[in-house]
Amino acid sequence: MTINLTGINNRNEMNLTGKIDLVSNPSLKISNLKKYILSNYIVPLYSEQWQIINKNKFLIDETIKQINIHYKLYKLEELTVFLGLLTILKILIEKNEMLNDLEDKAKRTYDKNTIMNMVYKTTKIKILPEYELYNSIIGKPTRYTPYDENIINDIKILMIKPNITYDKISEYLHKKYMN
Repeated sequence: MTINLTGINNRNEMNLTGKIDLVSNPSLKISNLKKYILSNYIVPLYSEQWQIINKNKFLIDETIKQINIHYKLYKLEELTVFLGLLTILKILIEKNEMLNDLEDKAKRTYDKNTIMNMVYKTTKIKILPEYELYNSIIGKPTRYTPYDENIINDIKILMIKPNITYDKISEYLHKKYMN
């Protein structure tokens, strides 16, 4: 087994004729990335486990970035499939959030004495994923207490780690800052 600078593992196989056959295998990183995508996004989507998808939705952009990096290195077409699936999933999450917001708004504004209600669609304002994670795990800061930049920096560092999930980030922050 030899490893070169591209990260592709090569297995040298000697046969009885004395010739060496080089067999290229993609890195273990790619198989781990595929397992991560399947277990945190695709399987929960198929089994309608929206709570898992909603927890990890802030990490989709980082996962897409990792796929693009690996595609540039290895040129594997299966990575484009995973990229397409994550892009579709990102759109589905946004549509699902929009429908949930619309349902909540309809429940709050329903009045049986009115004849008609009007609903309008606007684009959703998003904040950076690290701030979304902060709001979800720590809680939204008040007007008098700003975001803790140390926690934000820790979240940024954790987000780029391979195989990171919402639960792992939450556990780390609770151990470090909540005890």
